[in-house]
Amino acid sequence: MNLQENIQRMREMMGLLTENTISFPITVEDQFIGDNGDKTHAFQSTGGVVVGGMQTKVNKKLKEVYDAGINPDVTDIKVTIDKKTKKTYWSVIIDESKDGRAYLGIATVGSCCNDTYRKRADDQVKGMKNWGNAKPEDHKEIIVLESTSDGSSNGNLTIQGGKYKLKQHFYKYSKSNKPPHPKKPKN
Repeated sequence: MNLQENIQRMREMMGLLTENTISFPITVEDQFIGDNGDKTHAFQSTGGVVVGGMQTKVNKKLKEVYDAGINPDVTDIKVTIDKKTKKTYWSVIIDESKDGRAYLGIATVGSCCNDTYRKRADDQVKGMKNWGNAKPEDHKEIIVLESTSDGSSNGNLTIQGGKYKLKQHFYKYSKSNKPPHPKKPKN
């Protein structure tokens, strides 16, 4: 048995994800309770308080996929906000990257409630692209979710129990210190 086979066997015994144990797509999902407007769309945190923890959970799974030798990608995000129960449900789909990049994190910013919510959400994007150790050019938009005061929203956002003004940007990013794995030939 060669070194690579031994490493593969040890990873599998330890329960670590390996290229052979990953089945795509991977869904990461959760829910949280937001007791006010800001917290209903605090997918990670607001005011220094972790609320939804989305970025932490998804980024951990992206790292596991990357560490298994596969370039990960975030391909879809769906959100349901129930205004009556104040619960926000989210799901993120991770798949193998098709563009040759390894996406190792997601980030999100947004605004809600008053008439300036769209502008406030858009104004936050530039600052968000400077978080962490990713450069602005390493970011790629996944989706923008938006609902309006008349109750309409785009297909990946559902508002239940009332009307809600919200605009939320979701980005994925690669990291220059974690280059993509070389593409492996198909057998």
